[in-house]
Amino acid sequence: MNRKKIYPFYLAAVPVFMFTLFFIIPSTIGYLYAFTNWSAARTTGLKFVGLENIISVIQNSKIPVAFANTLIYAGVKTVLVTVLGFVFAYILNRKIKTQTALRTIYFIPSIFSCLVVGLIFSAVFQTRHGTLNDILNFFGISSIQWLGERGTAIFAICTAEVWRNVGYAIIITLAGMQSVSSDYLEAAKLDGASEWQIFRHVTLPLIMPTVNVNILFSLIYGLKMFDLIYVMTGGGPGNATESFGTLMMNEMSAGRYAQSVAVNLVFTVILAIISFVYQKFSSKWETVA
Repeated sequence: MNRKKIYPFYLAAVPVFMFTLFFIIPSTIGYLYAFTNWSAARTTGLKFVGLENIISVIQNSKIPVAFANTLIYAGVKTVLVTVLGFVFAYILNRKIKTQTALRTIYFIPSIFSCLVVGLIFSAVFQTRHGTLNDILNFFGISSIQWLGERGTAIFAICTAEVWRNVGYAIIITLAGMQSVSSDYLEAAKLDGASEWQIFRHVTLPLIMPTVNVNILFSLIYGLKMFDLIYVMTGGGPGNATESFGTLMMNEMSAGRYAQSVAVNLVFTVILAIISFVYQKFSSKWETVA
C-alpha cells in the first residue's frame, strides 16, 4: 500500500505551520526568559544569567514536594480513570435498557469546567458544614479537616479529578469495544471459549490502542493538574498539595517571573521524557486487527 497517496504532505503542511506559528515559536521565546533576570522589579534591560534560574529551581525546597505530589496526582488519576472507564465501558457495551441514559449520566461531569468541579468538591469537603462532614456528624463521627491536612487534601483533589474525567475514559474505551469485529467474537464462541477467555484473548488485545490513549491522556493531564488544586487548596496548607502547576503560579504571583518560567521548562522536559518513554513501550502491547 502506498501511504504517500493516502496521506499527501500538503495535508499536513498547513496544520504544522499553524502549530509552529502559534505554539512552537511563542513557547520557545517564552522559555528563553528562564535564562534571564526577569522579575517584577526588572521588566526591561534584561540580562542573560545562564543556568542560574534552573539551578535555583532544582535547589528549591518546594520542588521535591511538588514533584512527589505531581506523581501522586498523575498516578492515582491514571490508574483509577483507566480502570473505572474500562469497567463502566464493559458494562455499557452490553445490551441493557438504560444504556443511552447511563452513557449520558456518566459523561455529564466531563462537560463541567475545573472551576465548577473545584467549587462543588470544596463544598463537599469543607470542614464546617461540608456535605461529607455533615454526613459523618449525623452518624456521630467527628468532622475531618479534609482540606487542612496533606493526605486528606490530596485524596479530595484526586477524587474530584477522577470524577470529572472518568466520562471521557468511558466514551473512548466504549468506542474501542464497539469497533471490535463480531466475527472475532463469534469465532471464539464457536471454538468453545468462555466469556472471560474471549475478553482476555480477543477483546482486550484488540482495544489496547484505545486503552493506551486513555492512559497517555490521563498521565499527561494528571501531571499538568493545576485548576482543581488551585481552586480547592491553592497548593496548601503551606505547600503540602503543591504541584508543578501551582508552583509556577505562585512563583509568578511573587514576582519571580524568570523562576516561574524555569519551573515550567523543567516540568516540560520531565513531561516530554515520560511521554516518550510511555509511547516507546506502549506500542508493544497493541494488537493490529
